[in-house]
Amino acid sequence: MRDQFKRFRRTARYFVVLAVVRLIQRQPASALPRLERLLKKLITPFYAHEKQRTIELLPVEFADRCSEIIDGMMHNQICNLLEMILLEKLVASDPDFITLDGREHLDAAQASGKGAIILTAHFGNWELIAYNLVAMGWPLHVIVRPQAIDRMTQLMNEFREKRGVHVLMKDNLTASLKILQERGLVGIVSDLNAREWGYQVPFFGRAASFYPTPIILSQRSGAPLLPAFIERDHRGRHHIRIENPIIFDRSEPMQERVKRYVERYEAAFRRRPDQWVWFHERYRHVDLGRT
Repeated sequence: MRDQFKRFRRTARYFVVLAVVRLIQRQPASALPRLERLLKKLITPFYAHEKQRTIELLPVEFADRCSEIIDGMMHNQICNLLEMILLEKLVASDPDFITLDGREHLDAAQASGKGAIILTAHFGNWELIAYNLVAMGWPLHVIVRPQAIDRMTQLMNEFREKRGVHVLMKDNLTASLKILQERGLVGIVSDLNAREWGYQVPFFGRAASFYPTPIILSQRSGAPLLPAFIERDHRGRHHIRIENPIIFDRSEPMQERVKRYVERYEAAFRRRPDQWVWFHERYRHVDLGRT
């Protein structure tokens, strides 16, 4: 019964999103504030579960900011949807809507002839990182995890592909290595629960399971692993920050190498805790992760 209810809730959410997408596509960029207020009213009834999960999972160090973080997180999720739909109109109306720091790390990777792995998270409007890199002339393939509902996966991939982002879903490890060997860029999001496929590392004071995939791609290809995060400022503009490559020692246990990138996640999330999706279950079945 619980699984049936979950499927019903996800399906209902898909049709709400689809209806909203069709409506928003007709609106001008100037309608963004009004649309945000409207969506907040529509989405709030569907957000109760995520709010409760956030309260349960938010690290103790943020306890005194819980309400602020939940409000900011909801604001971020609503704006993400609106910006994904209206992106071209928003960029046309504000040339500084998205800015990027750290391009030199991409240039260095290209000069080395080994491509680069762009490591990001469900943080800020992460989809805009891919769109912006492609718009700047950097061909990009992204490893995509299917949504709980196939139709939602298809909807998201349509937005990605029409903006020139190439999607990798099946056999993505082999395909990614080939792209990197050809000096391409591969984007990966690796902040969700890896369960038995990951390694246990500390995450905000608790053990959590994280995928080794970013490390494996970097090791096998020789391409640098570049963390990239995007933050929304108080004006609604976005700032992408591409960081120094993650350095790890091949002689270290895999658990220690995974820890290197998780530490970058922690630093980014501490800087702007309202920008990450805290309602994702990061700690369940952590005992299944390797040590």
